[in-house]
Amino acid sequence: MKFKLFFSTLLLGSVMNVSAQDNVSKVVTEIKNNEYFANGQVALLAVDMKTGEEIASYNSDMSVIPASNTKLFSTAAALELYGPDFKYKTQLVYTGKLDSAGVLTGNVIIKGGGDPTLGSKFFYDQDCFKYNELFLKAVKNAGIRRITGNIIGDGTIYAKEMTPSTWSWENIGNYFGAVPNGLTVHDNYATLHFKTGKEGTTAVYMGCEPEIKGLRVETAAVAADIKRENTNTFGKTYQKEKYIEGPMPQNNMDVTVRTIIPDPAQFAASQLLDSLNSNGIQVFGQALSAFEHNRYVLNEETPQTVICTIESPTLAEIIQQTNYYSINLYAEHCLALVGLKQVNTTNVDLACYALMNFWRNKGMDIKGMSINDGCGLSHYNIVTPRQLCFLLTYMHNQSKYYESFNSSLTMCGGKGTMAGMCPNTRAVNNARGKSGTIRRVKSYSGYVTTRSGRELAFAILINNFTCSANDTKREMEKYIAALADYNK
Repeated sequence: MKFKLFFSTLLLGSVMNVSAQDNVSKVVTEIKNNEYFANGQVALLAVDMKTGEEIASYNSDMSVIPASNTKLFSTAAALELYGPDFKYKTQLVYTGKLDSAGVLTGNVIIKGGGDPTLGSKFFYDQDCFKYNELFLKAVKNAGIRRITGNIIGDGTIYAKEMTPSTWSWENIGNYFGAVPNGLTVHDNYATLHFKTGKEGTTAVYMGCEPEIKGLRVETAAVAADIKRENTNTFGKTYQKEKYIEGPMPQNNMDVTVRTIIPDPAQFAASQLLDSLNSNGIQVFGQALSAFEHNRYVLNEETPQTVICTIESPTLAEIIQQTNYYSINLYAEHCLALVGLKQVNTTNVDLACYALMNFWRNKGMDIKGMSINDGCGLSHYNIVTPRQLCFLLTYMHNQSKYYESFNSSLTMCGGKGTMAGMCPNTRAVNNARGKSGTIRRVKSYSGYVTTRSGRELAFAILINNFTCSANDTKREMEKYIAALADYNK
């Protein structure tokens, strides 16, 4: 009787093992044959990071659009080049002569260091969030009571134009299309407020928070019987005219739409000028950007006195937020870091070339790869599942900074963009990685530990599906859950 029970248990265990193994193949076959993916592109790969064995593979060398999986390339490279403890520095300086009466015959300059976290909602509890308050305090502590010159925002550590040339017009102008500035503030976006009436009427613009002087908003947004606004904001970088179109909820006293700040460096200077004047420190000059009117307003040879330095959170903390919440702006700042270190420029095209070259030098076969931004908003980006798995395996097996990289990935059942995925499966609190979503694109890549204890790097990317993005996501969840359950 005991022999029969042992044999039955052994047989059941064997069946379960085969079932778990076969389920990966079964799920891959179902995804391959899904009618809603028939006109699109499906590409996937799962690799044992210790042995190199491919657990699942389909079109693993096909070039497909990765959406926000692009962020893994830029954030990992920045981490490798600068280390997790790197901090940006922003300085407040003055030029000219400060006399005993507190009169500064010169300018006050906010020297941006490329920090994306000044005033950022993602770091509301740190010093970088209250940057303007710290600047005001520094001016007071320096004994400055009157300023004859200008308040200048200097973002020239970065190129003036940082918008990737391959971004679509529908993205530029919206908050998620905010681009880096050497003096980025408030995540480079502001909130527009509108009031709507009955269905079919045009929304009324009520104001902007924080206030952007000179901003002009033209609205073609129309009230509709919907619960959430679905508008687009149009207007390129440095352009103070914004055009809003699309439906907004009807009969609503405050519909909010987020848009990019036209010139963050000038905006930061304007904020400080207003704060100084309202606190009794008279400024006779203007709030200017160092790029004002396409001319550099600073004299490099003029001596400068530093009165305040603000350090950012660590790069590891910034990258954690970047990948957790898929922050496009932060990822573009990471690309700029790569450009500065590798080719001494933040020109987007050159920085993208440097990023691909960085990974090629690490041993990645970049054939078929084209990276055109740091965040994945561009539909021109293409990578292969094998390249994603190479990156993940490299960071796991060879990087000194794997712990920081891994902690930036969102866990199924945890926080971030993959939090709600694969419920009631072994993937919960196990599979972690990066999601990606743009129009007609879904992607997931990351790490998962199988039932048998094997550590896998995985990637799955689907382009041009004809069902909803949510339906596509559910099919991709089956793949991740099957890998977690793999038992060979």
